[in-house]
Amino acid sequence: MHGTDLKQRRAEVIAEAMDDIRNIETSHGVTREGVESIRDRLIQLSAHRELFTFDAFPAPENDDSSRRRGILYRISQDPDDRFALYMNSTDGEVSTPAHNHTTWAVVVGLEGQELNRFYERTVDGRVEVVGEHMVEDGTGVAMLPDDLHSIHLSTRSLNFHCYGLALERLAEREYYDAEADTWKIFPAGGNIAEARPDLELC
Repeated sequence: MHGTDLKQRRAEVIAEAMDDIRNIETSHGVTREGVESIRDRLIQLSAHRELFTFDAFPAPENDDSSRRRGILYRISQDPDDRFALYMNSTDGEVSTPAHNHTTWAVVVGLEGQELNRFYERTVDGRVEVVGEHMVEDGTGVAMLPDDLHSIHLSTRSLNFHCYGLALERLAEREYYDAEADTWKIFPAGGNIAEARPDLELC
């Protein structure tokens, strides 16, 4: 399949998946059942492995010790910034503190392994681990707005990250700073690159 054909096909399968995801949220609301159905739809999307590769979504170059170790490629987002889908491409050695999202969130694996740990707040305002799941090819996790998780990677990985609202709009995400023993606010946004295939084809 030629480059233009790949982009066209990628645009088509992403659009189909996001249409289904909008319908799932409309039908189920922001519920556990709803976000798990969104996860399952993204697992179906991940089966199109020829469209979602490191060649198409490369990790940052390993030539700058001060650079970020991962990049989020925005591959779909509604005009009102809802239903944002990113490809998270990393070269490994990435970890985050425990945090929430303030919107529903789904992570689905394609390449490599991303360990997700899940937490609950303790009575003294800290966090405790209550479970974990290794996100890899054909698996995923689904979270409600107040769910707490952290991600941990030690190998190169490629994953879908999907949110009910774009990361640039998530200005109230909390994370637990274990060293300072306090909760803080994540800055909105992140290391995001524009990669929507429908825009590339215009």
